[in-house]
Amino acid sequence: MRVVRRTGYVVLLFLFVILILTFDLKSFVDSIRKVPVLGIIGLLLIQVVSQILVNYQWCRIGKVMNKENDFFKMLYINARGMIMESITPGVKLGGEVTRAYLLKSEMNYSYQEAATLVTIQKMVSFFSFFVINLFAFAHLSGKVAIFQGFVRVVVFLFLLTFLGLLVIMFVGTNILENKVKKRKPKRKASIALHKYMMVLLRNIKVLKSIKGEMYKQFLLSFAIWIIYPLKMILLVNLFTAEYNWVFLTEITFISYMVGMIPLMPGGLGGFETAMTSLLVLMQIEKNEALAITLIFRFITFWFVILLSLLYIGGWKIGERKKNVPKNQTCS
Repeated sequence: MRVVRRTGYVVLLFLFVILILTFDLKSFVDSIRKVPVLGIIGLLLIQVVSQILVNYQWCRIGKVMNKENDFFKMLYINARGMIMESITPGVKLGGEVTRAYLLKSEMNYSYQEAATLVTIQKMVSFFSFFVINLFAFAHLSGKVAIFQGFVRVVVFLFLLTFLGLLVIMFVGTNILENKVKKRKPKRKASIALHKYMMVLLRNIKVLKSIKGEMYKQFLLSFAIWIIYPLKMILLVNLFTAEYNWVFLTEITFISYMVGMIPLMPGGLGGFETAMTSLLVLMQIEKNEALAITLIFRFITFWFVILLSLLYIGGWKIGERKKNVPKNQTCS
């Protein structure tokens, strides 16, 4: 993992320096002004659909676990998790810890059940994400020189290792469960981990036992991820009609994968540098490429944070009204 991180640092720093040296503020502002407001509103609505689908997936997994899965309460938990993700570098573990804590405190999950729901959702989502990235990188690395050689080997090794571990978890559930059962942990932390693994493996088995549910979860994850390049294609179309939709799709996924490198909170910096640089390679003018990247980032990141804050505020107000006694009068 250190090799992947250091390689990412070097590549991103190199690309960032090039972008800074060639940046033109006036052209950048002109590019932003070209974008029609209705086009942005349409993209924002598509982003709302993405968030609804993600929340639906959480609820669906909660239902499989036979636990509370109220849609709006789960939306509140995911909104709180999103706020924490925005200040957590890279893979955003802070957001998942927050979700697990709130699942216990707000929806009466046990610690193990909360961690299990978070883990299963991430496993399904990451499996879909890395499968797409494997194909995207295989094609893109054959056309982009900076992704060849050592970088190509490291990325493929990372993707295949991660996918291999997920396949083992999904396919070899019974074998793993038997091995975990045989272990007799004595330390408090080991006992907690043992309980968590048993609950996780048991619920993966339940997920697999429901006819077609596993496939539905994977299809749902693929659908959620595919919406991202769809937004990218529609956004680029507002700037130019000269683009390759396959290349744009690959750029979107590779940029998100780069954003997982823990450089800055929310993957900031790495994502923007990667996406802008790859758009420039598509023969999109540098300042337009940066404008596209920042607008896309606003739609998929800052707008979601704003929505989350508004929803959390509305939820808190609603909860306070519920707790006010109906017969309370002013003195």
